[in-house]
Amino acid sequence: SPEWSMMSEVEIEHNMVGSETSLGYKGGYLAMEQAHLNYWNGSFGFKGGVILVPAGIINEYHEPPTFMSVERPEYNKYIIPTTWFDNGFSFYGTKGDFNWNVTLTGDLDGDEIGAGIRGARLKGYYSKASSWTKTIQGSFTGVDGLKLGGSVTMNDAPKDDGTSVGVTLTEFNGTYYKNNMYARMEYGMIDYTDNPTTDTSNGYYLDLGYNVAELVGCDGDMFVWTRTSNYTRDDVESIDISLFGLTYKPLENVSFKFELGSKNDADVMRFGLGYMF
Repeated sequence: SPEWSMMSEVEIEHNMVGSETSLGYKGGYLAMEQAHLNYWNGSFGFKGGVILVPAGIINEYHEPPTFMSVERPEYNKYIIPTTWFDNGFSFYGTKGDFNWNVTLTGDLDGDEIGAGIRGARLKGYYSKASSWTKTIQGSFTGVDGLKLGGSVTMNDAPKDDGTSVGVTLTEFNGTYYKNNMYARMEYGMIDYTDNPTTDTSNGYYLDLGYNVAELVGCDGDMFVWTRTSNYTRDDVESIDISLFGLTYKPLENVSFKFELGSKNDADVMRFGLGYMF
């Protein structure tokens, strides 16, 4: 109906399920990343089922045409562990130029928390809610071309021995696109309590670009862009990433991408085709 809908997303991760190649690589898995009932009346909404955690820019909308680079920003893998989903429910809405979201999902696995929380995602499989993973998100769109947002995600992740690891993920983000100028920034930090591996993890990425489609006379959008990024997962490891790329979008949901750059002392070169449907 105009107000009620069913949202779903099923993926075959890493191209195959339950197989092993001659090189010893194990196959992927079948994942239902979204399967929720959604209600929206134009100003207030509710969703319940398997949902995506509304932390950061990319986790909820993580398909290739929604970001510039061939791969998702590496920061989004280790600080905000995209794709992060679990059983739960959300209340969300708009008030003028302000958007808000309050989401409750299943606990993280405290025994799998180390220098990051990526391995602690249970993805709705036997996940429990003794503490709930609580996310409060907000964004502002009152300036033409600009969106500013942020979120706080908290959980006392239970361990098998009856203790827990406290996790507080805080992130701030901004996107600007007007007059062919493009900029996107996100910074995130995780504070831990009772985590023997590390006290904090943090990182950021900054994209700057320009849509040159009119200058070169092509249909669609063609962005020349650059990225600088850094993330630290413990007291020793620090990763610096620098990229320069070209992204062409003949349609909103189709993208062709090429990038060059470096990750610490290693060279990077990638080409990708992206789509969403």
